[in-house]
Amino acid sequence: MAPLRAIRGYANSHCAVHPLCYCKSERILLEAEKRCHRGQPEEPADLPGYPPDHVQQEQPARRLRNDDGGTGPPPSKQIGKLENWLPFRLFPMPIHAALLAMLRPKDLLLKLLENCGACGQVPGSGQAQDKPPDHVVVFVHGMGKALKGGTLQEWAQPLAQSLSDFSLDDVPNSVCAPLIIDKANAVGDTPEMRVWVLREHEKGQDPLYTSILMTEASWGADFAPATATDTYWWGWTMASRVFGRSMYLLWWNLYPGRLSSKNPFWFLKRFQQIILCTVAAVVGFILLIPALILLGVLILLANVPGIGRFVGAFVALFADFLGDPQVWKRRPLQAAAMRQRIRQTLAPWDNEKIPVTLVAHSQGAAVAGQVLFQHGKNGPIATVTNFVTVGSGLSLLGYAQWGGSGTDPVDDWIKNTNIRWINMWGKFDFVPAGPISTDLNGTTPVFKKVFDRDNPEEAGPGPEEHPVYNRAALIYDHIVYSRNRIEVIDPIARLILPAKEAHGDNPPPPEHAVPIGDQGDRRLKPHRVLVKGLTAARALSIVAGIGMAPAVMFELKSFGWARTLLQCSTTEDEQGPWWSVWLCYGSSFSWASAGDWLVLGLVAALIAALYIAILNGPVWRSCHGMVERRRKEAPKRLHRKPGDLARNRPGEEVGKPWRGVYLYIAAACVATLAPLFFVAGISATLVGVLTAVVLFSDSFRGIGISPLAARRSA
Repeated sequence: MAPLRAIRGYANSHCAVHPLCYCKSERILLEAEKRCHRGQPEEPADLPGYPPDHVQQEQPARRLRNDDGGTGPPPSKQIGKLENWLPFRLFPMPIHAALLAMLRPKDLLLKLLENCGACGQVPGSGQAQDKPPDHVVVFVHGMGKALKGGTLQEWAQPLAQSLSDFSLDDVPNSVCAPLIIDKANAVGDTPEMRVWVLREHEKGQDPLYTSILMTEASWGADFAPATATDTYWWGWTMASRVFGRSMYLLWWNLYPGRLSSKNPFWFLKRFQQIILCTVAAVVGFILLIPALILLGVLILLANVPGIGRFVGAFVALFADFLGDPQVWKRRPLQAAAMRQRIRQTLAPWDNEKIPVTLVAHSQGAAVAGQVLFQHGKNGPIATVTNFVTVGSGLSLLGYAQWGGSGTDPVDDWIKNTNIRWINMWGKFDFVPAGPISTDLNGTTPVFKKVFDRDNPEEAGPGPEEHPVYNRAALIYDHIVYSRNRIEVIDPIARLILPAKEAHGDNPPPPEHAVPIGDQGDRRLKPHRVLVKGLTAARALSIVAGIGMAPAVMFELKSFGWARTLLQCSTTEDEQGPWWSVWLCYGSSFSWASAGDWLVLGLVAALIAALYIAILNGPVWRSCHGMVERRRKEAPKRLHRKPGDLARNRPGEEVGKPWRGVYLYIAAACVATLAPLFFVAGISATLVGVLTAVVLFSDSFRGIGISPLAARRSA
């Protein structure tokens, strides 16, 4: 068995660049392995893939190039010479095959693949590198400084995992690799990756693979970046609009439904909606204005010698993140350079009849949308098959100046193209702030249809709308679309690789398109409960921080190392430093004393931040991973039974996604409530228990939202 594993290793490293050769070698080696288990002779002529005349020494010689560039006798004659050695005729056939494999694994494998052609070559169609792809995927980054190849790496790797899992679903019980990467260039002139995805494999026939090329369009080095001062003043002009759109999105996320007999708690839900939105608006306004003023002060300090070294990095980060949107709206020349980069990336596939899917994030959606939708001098500037916008900035930023005719993206999409447009937005993402529609129609009818599918009012024209659950956070929701495998990556993978039984190898026509994604996916609801549970964990962490802060400060005061660190005096007559009086000489700490609020507030914030970092970080990711993955690795068997075949791919579908949900809720409650009980007492613990019950139970409600199909007419 060890020699057969050696041959398989050689096949994986030298022939995996072409899926057909890989599958032939794997099929042959598995059959040989099974016969070794059964004790049957491994006559090469009996194995699948062998030509029947391989043992005839008088066959014409076929010279193959070796790895070192030289040539040698055909593999069949090399094997034949080894077979005539005395040790091979004395030993039984399984040992014969073992010694042969150890001595000349390369020659044996080449003979096994004789009817496949040279490794890395497609039989009958030339080199695989010259074959055009069957599908092209272009990724466009959003606002912020993007490293070359960074967008491709961020999106292509999870997308490849989803394509591999869907291949396993569509082609079960195949020994061929579900996905093979044969080309990857992440930092070259044109970052790209090409994968082969298994589509068909009938018994006794060669496998059928689909090639998918993934690349990116990045303009990070095409023009000088914006200055922090210009970006700051542009931010002032946009602040009120962004704030208003965010509050409107929150209002609809708390939508109580329509008043009816089927909704008896409508008044309570409406009251909750009004109270929470009012509190959020007041708190947001109080925080926003000082934050903008503080940012202006930091920008001024960045120009002061000495001090500028400490604040310059933060100011540069601000300019890098928001500089591109400011340039898009105020610098037509640089905006044209952004559009040109996308056109250049799409140019090789014009008129090639190759399906192209363009995935654009944030500001990239605004740039790509203008390229695809506006009517240029001679018609549409570029064409693609599918346009997927995630966290789109198209409704916020709109078109840049002097790009073409047309001002309304949705109108231009309807009039000028036949592109299938899919709009994905996080339920708390402040950039798209919900769905998109025409300027005349507005987003209110679309919101009503998205959150109340039985509403008799028409939504109006617009693309497919896909509200998704990312992280239930206003800013964080905007940057994690590529990590949302269940609601973002998997639906895009199915768009590229449609299920055989659904639409064959071609996606449905845009005019008859149904929303992508599987609403029957049993991972969907557990995923949404876990995302909503993040909010419950944040609230529970705050309660724990408030309850534990006085006790923590009291304990901290008793530690000698803390008093030494703060230079507390050792005698009552001696006065210590003024900045340590709050700890050194206070008798106790309590929320009842207004003088302790500042210190206790800081300590409570630190405790809450620590809890949130742990619970919503590694703990949440581990539990969500139990829900997210479609398949788990097949169990490794130390002692396999005769006839068992080794598997080199995931073998089983994950069966219990709700287990991760219950584990996360239990971990959050135990980690916060148990210390709260021992430190703060029963009263604070009861508040924590009530918070956990209300918010975690609410996480299971309102998770039935579904996508809205595209509308090309009012």
